[in-house]
Amino acid sequence: MKTKIIYITCIFLFSGLYTQAQLLDELKKRAEEKGLETKEVSFDTTDNETHRTTSYEVEELVLNTPQDFYNKDVVMLGYNEKGGLTQTSYFDSETVAMRTELVEDPSKLPIFHDDKGKMYAYSEDDGQYAAMNLLPPALMGFMVGGMTVSTYKLPQEPYYEALEALEKVGSGLNFMIMELAFIYKSRHFENDTNYTVQKISCGGSDCIRFNYTHPDYLGSYMQFDAQGKLREFNLIIAYTEENSNDTKTSTGKFLFSYKPVTVKLPDAVEQSMIPGPLGKIFDLEKGLEPWKHNEKDEQKKKDNNN
Repeated sequence: MKTKIIYITCIFLFSGLYTQAQLLDELKKRAEEKGLETKEVSFDTTDNETHRTTSYEVEELVLNTPQDFYNKDVVMLGYNEKGGLTQTSYFDSETVAMRTELVEDPSKLPIFHDDKGKMYAYSEDDGQYAAMNLLPPALMGFMVGGMTVSTYKLPQEPYYEALEALEKVGSGLNFMIMELAFIYKSRHFENDTNYTVQKISCGGSDCIRFNYTHPDYLGSYMQFDAQGKLREFNLIIAYTEENSNDTKTSTGKFLFSYKPVTVKLPDAVEQSMIPGPLGKIFDLEKGLEPWKHNEKDEQKKKDNNN
């Protein structure tokens, strides 16, 4: 079971779901060719406006609970480059958890994610779910944050503002593409030269579509409804394969709707991402900044003794 679970985890962590994996595979090749694979995305969290790159008015994101951020139920449909539905993801704002059903293989039981960075995958060999820490919230942001905003050419600051605020309440951005529905608003794309604005009719009302201007992303867009909710995220990526001059495209599309959803995390056995004794030595829950957790543990002890 360990081998299978670790393999599945790596797929979800570094590639996302099926449609996202196709796009990332091609973009990673292009990044390697251009020497961009290890480039770090910088983000200035200071209040010095001269260092900010946003074209919108920044509002401080203050959260008391994860539910303050994850404040609506969402259904997300993922399509491949041929327009075929590959997955349906359901997000429950009350439990702050997501269930993903793989449409292409309905015999497979759903995969679950929670806001603590855990993925729940079913092992047919053992006949039960295993829960594994993909990465703690802080480490997840460190590993995936830069890849997400750079891969999909998204405004950086909203992503990192959300990541920082969620970390303070013990949560994180651990739902792959789904979290984009909570992070981004139409104002993040307005007056941004990386996008052009287009008003379109959708579902009997007006929607705003922000089309990418980057030459490698032509045809890609983010679309919001009249209430400012993300409705579509479409990507058409042009790339050139190694040792070839032929330009190809990779396409993926995500549709978002907002309706009541119930997600119950399954009973599962805990599984370390690092197999064997090392899994007990290296505590992934504490991530790259274990001192923060140690400080919190000490404070809890003091509070309990008072």
